[in-house]
Amino acid sequence: MAAPPRGRLHRWAVILCALWVGGCATYTDKLRQSHTAAQRGDYEAGVRALNDILDVTSPEQLPDEWKASKPLVVLERAMLLQAQGQYKWSARDMSAAEAELEFLDLKQDTAGNIGKYIYSDSARTYKAQPAERLALNALNMLNYLAMNDLQGAGVEARRFTIAREYLESSSQKVKKRSSGAFGSYVAGFVFEKSGEPDRALRYYAETLGAGDLKALREPVLRLSAQGHYMGQELKAYLRKLEESGSGVKSRPAAADPNGEILIMLGLGRVPYKTPKRMAVGAAVIYAGLWVTGDTDILTRSIFKFVAYPELVTPESEVTGATVNVNGRDLPVELLTDLSAEISTEYETIKPRIIAAALTRMIARAAAAEGARYLAGKKEKSGGTLAALATEAALTSLDKPDTRSWTFLPARVYVCRARVEPGQHDVRIELLGKARQTRTIQVQVPPGGYGVAVITEPR
Repeated sequence: MAAPPRGRLHRWAVILCALWVGGCATYTDKLRQSHTAAQRGDYEAGVRALNDILDVTSPEQLPDEWKASKPLVVLERAMLLQAQGQYKWSARDMSAAEAELEFLDLKQDTAGNIGKYIYSDSARTYKAQPAERLALNALNMLNYLAMNDLQGAGVEARRFTIAREYLESSSQKVKKRSSGAFGSYVAGFVFEKSGEPDRALRYYAETLGAGDLKALREPVLRLSAQGHYMGQELKAYLRKLEESGSGVKSRPAAADPNGEILIMLGLGRVPYKTPKRMAVGAAVIYAGLWVTGDTDILTRSIFKFVAYPELVTPESEVTGATVNVNGRDLPVELLTDLSAEISTEYETIKPRIIAAALTRMIARAAAAEGARYLAGKKEKSGGTLAALATEAALTSLDKPDTRSWTFLPARVYVCRARVEPGQHDVRIELLGKARQTRTIQVQVPPGGYGVAVITEPR
């Protein structure tokens, strides 16, 4: 005996809703194997999992095509390669992916354009958030410094400047306590060691917003005795040091024969995106004036929740570090909190993302009403079923894009020390659940430098 119309409709509704909730695997779903491997410190296994996604067999290979998420996956691999000390291939990956990326314009983009990108757009090439884009060049500078390649680091410093100037020209203000401070500090170090004190001072001055770092004070005092650049912020900073007596005590001779060690630590992982649901009523209030269309039509929709990408903070296995050089403990200072920067940028556009989801939901409901009207001319139950099928089919194709640079370090720390020429033991103790101690041998030539880069994206 055939089921009554109401029973058939109920079963269809359940089936269609299951299709909507199930959907396709998200970006973070696809990276789960790599994330799991990295979380236990097996970065080599993490790279292998990423190679599978890229359809390559070796980290020395790049994908044949740069469609959709490929540039982003290459950036993920670059971080795990840096964590393994494979700076050559990490640098190659970052440079190759950079050429394929675009900016996600957080300031000027309309709700409609952001919605077009955020929803059903995984086939499009990934657009990097400003914090991600600026961090890319800063991290690549570290790759070249670790290889003792000042020329390559200088190229990345100039790329960083171009990217930052673009953001500023498009009215996207880059906060001084952001990834901009990270890139500016490393660029300052690059040009300091390249013998360009004025250019180095300009970059260091841009880092002053990160606070009175001890790792900033000594090089600024030294370079101010060599260079001629003296911006207003730098003048105020030097005056403050002189008044406190720090300038007199700390200012080294310009012709100091000793060398220097720079230790940079990228620890943890930034928040990543995952699909979440919000009740329609709450979404309308949250999105406010960004919503376009008549929200009253949603009262007839079978879907009472809006799907959108939300940030989730992963549990950090490495929460901090101590540094000891030749038996001397050194201060480890926070240079950049990339987690905070990523979260702030996302909160800026979240109302527009919710509005885009609602606007598209209204369009689906309108299409369903059209199907209901046409089919209802023949049979009332058929019109209802047609509306359900239309709305569910459109919804199943409208999934939030959860792509983001998931292996970007949550926090970047800096440590710096003047040392005599020769070989030095740098002992780094990682803190947190994955507590461990590493000892690195750093060779410093007379008047030169050595760099230790520690990356733990877990």
